Amino acid sequence: MSLGNYAKQFAVSMFMLVLVCALPAAAQTGIGLISGSVVDSQGGALQGAKVEINPGAASTLSDAQGQFTLNGVSAGDHEVTVSYAGFSLFTKKVTVVSGQVLRLEASLVVASNKQDVQVYAGREGGEIESINRTFNADNIINVLPADVIKSLPNANVADAIGRLASVTLERDEGEGKYVQVRGTEPRLTNVTVDGVNIASAETVRQIKLDIIPADLVESVQINKTLEASMPGDGIGGSVDLRTKSAGDRPTVALESTGGYTPIIGGRPVYQFDGTLGKRFLEGNKLGLLFGGSYDWNGRGINDVEPGPVLLGGYDIRDYQYYRNRTGYAGTVDYRFNETSSIYLKGLYSLFHNFGNRWDYNVGTTYTADGQPDGTGNTAFGAEIRRPVQDLGSVQFGGRHVIRRSLLAWDVESSVGRTRDEGYSDATFNPGADSVLNGNIQFTLDNSKPLTPKLVAPSDVNIYDPTQYYYAGQRVDHYYNPEVDLGFGADLATSYTLFGHASTFEFGGRFRNVHKFANEDVNYTVPAAAANDPSLQMTNFLNDFKDPNYYGKTYQFGPAVDYQKVQAYVASAPQLPDSNPKHLNVQTNNFNLIEKVSAGYLMDSVTLNKFRIIVGVRFENTSDADKGNVTPDSPPVARNGSYLDVLPSGSVRYSLTPSSGIRLVYGRGLSRPNFSDLVSFASISPGGVRTTSSVGNPNLKPEHADNVDLLYERSLTPIGLLQAGVYYKHLSDPIIPLTTRLSDGTFQTQPQNAGSAYVYGFEISFQQHFTYLPGLLNGTGLSANYGYSASQITFPGLLYPDGTPTGISRTDKPDLLRQAPHTWNISPTYDKRNLSVRLGLSYNAANIFSYQYSDSNAGPIVFAGGDPTTNTGYIASGGGIKGPNGDTYLYGHLQVDLQGTYRLPKGFTAVAYALNLNNEVFGFYNGSTVNPIQREFYKQTFGGGLRWSPTRER
Repeated sequence: MSLGNYAKQFAVSMFMLVLVCALPAAAQTGIGLISGSVVDSQGGALQGAKVEINPGAASTLSDAQGQFTLNGVSAGDHEVTVSYAGFSLFTKKVTVVSGQVLRLEASLVVASNKQDVQVYAGREGGEIESINRTFNADNIINVLPADVIKSLPNANVADAIGRLASVTLERDEGEGKYVQVRGTEPRLTNVTVDGVNIASAETVRQIKLDIIPADLVESVQINKTLEASMPGDGIGGSVDLRTKSAGDRPTVALESTGGYTPIIGGRPVYQFDGTLGKRFLEGNKLGLLFGGSYDWNGRGINDVEPGPVLLGGYDIRDYQYYRNRTGYAGTVDYRFNETSSIYLKGLYSLFHNFGNRWDYNVGTTYTADGQPDGTGNTAFGAEIRRPVQDLGSVQFGGRHVIRRSLLAWDVESSVGRTRDEGYSDATFNPGADSVLNGNIQFTLDNSKPLTPKLVAPSDVNIYDPTQYYYAGQRVDHYYNPEVDLGFGADLATSYTLFGHASTFEFGGRFRNVHKFANEDVNYTVPAAAANDPSLQMTNFLNDFKDPNYYGKTYQFGPAVDYQKVQAYVASAPQLPDSNPKHLNVQTNNFNLIEKVSAGYLMDSVTLNKFRIIVGVRFENTSDADKGNVTPDSPPVARNGSYLDVLPSGSVRYSLTPSSGIRLVYGRGLSRPNFSDLVSFASISPGGVRTTSSVGNPNLKPEHADNVDLLYERSLTPIGLLQAGVYYKHLSDPIIPLTTRLSDGTFQTQPQNAGSAYVYGFEISFQQHFTYLPGLLNGTGLSANYGYSASQITFPGLLYPDGTPTGISRTDKPDLLRQAPHTWNISPTYDKRNLSVRLGLSYNAANIFSYQYSDSNAGPIVFAGGDPTTNTGYIASGGGIKGPNGDTYLYGHLQVDLQGTYRLPKGFTAVAYALNLNNEVFGFYNGSTVNPIQREFYKQTFGGGLRWSPTRER
């Protein structure tokens, strides 16, 4: 069915929905509506306040503007209560008149025993908002309001989310990149903007969140359990980024900070943020808000990889980055009246991840007893990285009350792209007669396994630029966009079930995804003779120096100015590279169109102390794609479709007004990554390994049955305690399997495994200790801990052509990215104008990729050969903890600190320290004694000013 036909069906469906609601409304009598707002004593909006009608227990929550609507209220006298943690209960008797709207303004005051605390200002107010939204939500969620996000030096949205319970991060270049929830890999966590899926900037499903500045959103909400009204692709969880909108009070917020990182001679960082918003016209009908953010991060990285040293050697790498993010977000909304409004929301972020890399590759082969055999060699590489990524979304929609029903609709589009602006590298090899060319008698110093060394003889200088000559260049042209178009509608009708407040809801959504990738890699070599003086590395040097590289554990030599390389390539003749692993090929190319049509039914009812929600969601997925099975081969077309039925249900029992127990079940799915689903192949030569990736068009989507049990209690005076367990049973889990081919290439291909499960326990605690005496009543603590365990069963696996993969595994390892322990400890102190927060965030080591097989269970076996052909390293063996074991991400503990001091006239001084413990990032095989990458970033110290006159209390 064409997109136009879907649009026609949608329009007809919306007309029928309105007709169904409007006709009964004309005949009904005795129905009114209560609408209003919830604010603090200073007029600030309170989001997440619970508004209830007694008797009947009909309830709703206030939104980001503090607004609420209770529709389908029977005419007559009622008592309305508004509750919000940290504030006194608001109660008012009202009279609802049939066919009319009653406007109720609830102004809440701080509870009497907390008057010494400015609970509505800054981070403290954000924490209280989080407590209210979390405790009052129908599903299990975690919330990070903007004020909490900004209370620590979070460079992007992912860094902020990583501080929540049972959340781990995949990091890249010192920042969070992908979110991993509850022991599941990033692909199993969905990301939405205002409840709607957003396009990915990469060939994977997960959204690269380091593209989005932390200051661009109003809040972040993780839905750890799903309801039928939500997209079904969230096995691990669903991250919803909420955009800002104008409130009844004007919004003015500006910030400027700067900092310094003491690495590779010193690197600066600076950031500018601003948000302006106001409502106009009579009755504040029109709201306009616009926000922008820009940050420049001069990151430096000291890195040693890839190892393990017994697999041939390592790279000594130095990075000099120029990362910058520019983001914009805006909202226009118009309230026709108390029962009808429309909005237009947009978000766009542009990320330039530019940088330079220089590396010395040190390699050798080994004798049977694991010692260098005298055939060591070196090489030098220079690379410029110019990837550009952007994400954008726009959403137009409305909300309309029709008697007992609430109709919500939206039309949206989003785009995500990755493109290169000069991603290329050059290789410098030793001269033909140089001792560095395969004749170095290295000795192996592995006395400190985390920093292994191949030590050259005292008369051999592997950093001598006169020994190296320009040997060729690789230029990668890449473009990978995704464009999404979608629309949807929901209709919720209030009714009574044997005198109990209930809501029946149904709706549908359609999403059309167009994703393609074009890549063209070109390799060239100079036409001049290999030892031509014009090719000597000394002709290309820059003034880069790093005398304190890796804490002086390793030495780093001179580096190359890549602009000089480009000038030489432009002026001198070049030839195609004849190396069979350096073919000029078009790889990783595909073109995919995916259509997802969804519909759901859901009912909720409050029965005294029970809140029950049941629903079912239907999602039909159809895919049509073309991809290259092998490099430069004709594309292969594939089409298919499947239907998923996703039931869900939850029960919450209120033990007391401040405590309760939840039991939740939901079925979710995760579709294969775009690049995994299509037929394609790519080859990535370099370093001591050559790697390749192969697609698998026979992949099936992954499904999971999820069960949660949670106890929660709202603490006095201001706090929240939650403790719970969860279990997920996964069918057809998708795993990338790596095998070593006969030519030494490590090939990775995704496969459906047999089955898997993950279970865990999590506890979180948040409290302001305002009841303590004197200076201690400014202390607070936010802490959480998550434990998870998992297991996956490997069946007899086959390649798509039916041939065995050669992988046999019977040990049932953990799932990918399942960190057994995660915790966050964040003490706070707030007294008068001073606010300080310390953040400690820990993720235990977890499997990044599977490599081990039963064939490696025995002792290490060495095989002699030529390192240039990727032989002569460990052929097999070592056991599951050996160098042929699975690849793990290191455990990660990060310590950050930030303090603010409120100044007159709306100014606030900010000071921060990021990564105080200079935590390592990297990978190892089997055990930490087999490192394959360890990189450091040093600390960053900074400070600046914020100005927000509208926050003056």
